Amino acid sequence: MTLRLALLAAGCARRYGGNKLLAVHPASQQPLLHHVISEYRKAGITDIVVLTGYWHNAIIKTLPTGVTHHYVDDWQEGMAASVRAAVALDLTGYDGLMIGLGDQAGISATLINSLITDYASNPVITATNCQGIIGPPVIFPPQTLTVLDQLQGDSGAGKYLRKLALTAPDTIQTVYTDSLTDIDCPADWHKLD
Repeated sequence: MTLRLALLAAGCARRYGGNKLLAVHPASQQPLLHHVISEYRKAGITDIVVLTGYWHNAIIKTLPTGVTHHYVDDWQEGMAASVRAAVALDLTGYDGLMIGLGDQAGISATLINSLITDYASNPVITATNCQGIIGPPVIFPPQTLTVLDQLQGDSGAGKYLRKLALTAPDTIQTVYTDSLTDIDCPADWHKLD
């Protein structure tokens, strides 16, 4: 099973008030983005592309060895621009595209492994279900990506995934987790305790 990971990290972090991706994660004492990358690597994901935007220069100076980056030209539009950039990545030779968030401080290799295991046994869209909210990280089979090209604005694929779960439940499966903290503002770090 070979997956390519696109980590969305293009926003300006307006609510955070600075570059949250380089803020220190309290558990690992690494920059948040490095912590997230480390969890994916522990789960065996080796082909990681960080999609950058506002903080491009700061992020690329600190990326761990072996992690590539891609600048999202229209990052100002919002998350949809990053998802479209992820979909445009070359997936030749890959079994799927995993999309994750660079600010998902609560991500764990255990959750990522569960997603990969489920996808390997049933290669349909495989998403995370956190207390009823379906979203990233999510694995997409290559043949399902065209619909993501239609996304617009400051929302990702969440609405599409929720609709699929209701209207075509055989095309999506989810892995449940009761906590998956992402960092939107400084106070969110306390949710990790």
